[in-house]
Amino acid sequence: MYEVFLNGDNFSALGKIFFAIYRFLSTFAKQNYRHNMKKIAFFICLMVLCFSGIKAQDFIVPEEVWYHTEVLGSNYHGYVFNKDWDVDIMVENQDGRFTPEDIDIAKAEKLMQKKIAYLNRNHENQEGMCPVIDEHLRKYTRQYVGFTDINGAKIIWINAVWDEKVEKQLSQDIIRTAGGCGHYWSIKVNLDTEKVYGLDVNETGDVQYIPRNKKPGPRISKPKNQHKVPRIRKTGIMHNPSEATF
Repeated sequence: MYEVFLNGDNFSALGKIFFAIYRFLSTFAKQNYRHNMKKIAFFICLMVLCFSGIKAQDFIVPEEVWYHTEVLGSNYHGYVFNKDWDVDIMVENQDGRFTPEDIDIAKAEKLMQKKIAYLNRNHENQEGMCPVIDEHLRKYTRQYVGFTDINGAKIIWINAVWDEKVEKQLSQDIIRTAGGCGHYWSIKVNLDTEKVYGLDVNETGDVQYIPRNKKPGPRISKPKNQHKVPRIRKTGIMHNPSEATF
C-alpha cells in the first residue's frame, strides 16, 4: 500500500535513499516489531519524500540584477544607472542607451572637471548663499546615465546633487528638482568627441522635488536576507595636481 508514494518523477536522490532504508527496515526487522517498524519507517519516509519532493520542483532563483552601481573616484562619488533603467530625460539625436563602464565614468569626469570652470564662468544661479559649483565639485553626489546617438557616439548625462535630505535616494532613482540654485545641476559629456555641454544649473528659490514621469522598472533581486551590500567600484582615475584641486 505504501508503494503508491513512489509514483511520479519529483523525488530527489535523497528521497530514494530513505525509501530504500524503509524497505530494508521492513524486510529485516524482527517479526514482533515488524508492524510498528513499518509504520515508523513509513512516516519517516513520508516526511522525507514530501520535503525532497518540494525541493525537487523547478524552483528558479531570480537573477540578481543591480540597476545601479556605486562608483568612487579620486575626487568624485556617484551611482551608475543601468541602460534598462527608465529615465525621463533624453539627449540630442538619441538612438539608444548604454551602461557606462568604469573607464567611461573616469573619462567623463576628467573631461567635465577640466572644462567646468570655463562653462560655468558666468556663475548662473550661484549668488549669495548658493555655492559656485566648480569650487565645490567634491561635495556633489553624481548620477550617471549613458546614451548613444545616431552616430554611435556615447554620451553620459551627469546629474549632480548636494543635498543630504535625498542622499539615500540617489542610489534608488534619478532625482529631479526645481529650485535650490547651485546645489543641483546637470551636464552632458560626449565621450567620442570629448565635447562637454548642456550645463544646467537649477534656478534660485525653494527646492521642489519633481515627480518622475515614469515609474522605475521592476528590480529583480534575491530575497532580502540574501542581499549583498552593493560593491563600490573604484575607477582609479589619475589627475594632474592642477586638476585635483577643486
